[in-house]
Amino acid sequence: MKYSILVVFMATFFSGFSMAQTPVFNVSPKVCVVSEQQDFCDLDLQFKWQLNAYSDVCLYQQEQLLQCWQQQRSGQFNYKARVQVETIYSLINPHTGVLIAKTQVEVQSAHAKKNRRRLRSPWSFF
Repeated sequence: MKYSILVVFMATFFSGFSMAQTPVFNVSPKVCVVSEQQDFCDLDLQFKWQLNAYSDVCLYQQEQLLQCWQQQRSGQFNYKARVQVETIYSLINPHTGVLIAKTQVEVQSAHAKKNRRRLRSPWSFF
C-alpha cells in the first residue's frame, strides 16, 4: 500500500514539471540545387524561430550579423541570399555569445559527373 501511494505521489509531483523544450529554428528552403550554367543559387530564405523564454537573440549567416530581436520568444525573417556552399545560420544570444540554435542550407549539384575514371576492370568481381 505504501508503495502505491509513493508512486501516485511521484506521478502527481513530476507531472507538473516538463522537460525543457529545445528551441525551434527552421529555414525554408533547406536545399539549393546549382546547375551547370551557375555555381550558385539566389534564394528567398524564410527563417522562423521559437524559444522557451523571452530573450535577446541575433541571427547570423556564418559570422555575418543579419538581424537582432529584443525580448522575444519567437520571430521570423525573410532574407535574399546567394548560396554557393553549405551555409550555416545561427541564433546567438548577443550578450553572452551563447549559441541557441542553428540550421543550414545545403548545396546540391545538378552537374553530371564527367570523366569518371573506372577503378577496376569491367570483368572484375571485386
